[in-house]
Amino acid sequence: MNENNYNDLNNQINECNNRPDKDECLCKVLDCICKEGKQGPTGPKGATGMTGPTGPQGPTGATGATGATGATGATGATGPQGPTGATGATGATGATGATGATGMTGPTGSQGPTGATGATGATGATGATGATGPAGTPAENFNSYAMVHDETDSSVPIGNPVMFQTTNISNKITYDPNTGDFMIPEEGIYIVHWWINVRHNDNKNSNCEPKTIGIEFHQYWPNDVLIAHSSTHNKLTCCDTGTVSGNAIFAALPGASYRFINTSDIDIRLVPNNLYSGSVSITRIL
Repeated sequence: MNENNYNDLNNQINECNNRPDKDECLCKVLDCICKEGKQGPTGPKGATGMTGPTGPQGPTGATGATGATGATGATGATGPQGPTGATGATGATGATGATGATGMTGPTGSQGPTGATGATGATGATGATGATGPAGTPAENFNSYAMVHDETDSSVPIGNPVMFQTTNISNKITYDPNTGDFMIPEEGIYIVHWWINVRHNDNKNSNCEPKTIGIEFHQYWPNDVLIAHSSTHNKLTCCDTGTVSGNAIFAALPGASYRFINTSDIDIRLVPNNLYSGSVSITRIL
């Protein structure tokens, strides 16, 4: 046996002895072979002997370390439900609860048939006539009024009042033809209507530029207050005639005065049309 073979055999012996499940018989055989090979040269190989009987099994080696725990397996199917247990004994009766709220009243039943009308009784004697009561308060509505008109072709400069010349009728409301003022003595709600025939009267403008004629109804005293505005529908030249008309409902102050004012930017002239050139009426309605 050369040196290399000897070393290989020696390594196998060491490995055999270090195995936890070593076969002691095999290890001894290898050790003997190793010792025989070291004593001297091997003689000629003899015939192979018969295989010997298997040696007894060696003792069980020590138990190795426990491996890591494996992953949890899937949950198995749920088993069948067991039989229902026996019914337990009835518990004690609880205390009576509070009385609930009264329910809604049910619908009224249908009315029974009306009984037959009884016979009319005899007419009683007429009672004595009572004393006449005191006279009521006289009505105050519609008892303050005035109506005036004009028949002239008078000129009305810019910003001046229209002055009607004739009073047709009046009660409580008075009219001054010299100033054009209507004076209303009583506080209340009044309605006023007016119409006035007018003509463009601008003598200062030689080309007679068309103008819209405007007339406004104002409270004049105790202070100036615009109540209503009215105007011609179309612009007028110096030869054209138009009618300005309007109406208004207004709250009058006691003792206040009212007038119609030329609010155009030109002078105007009244135009009689089959007698009248203008008319105004004022009536208290409340």
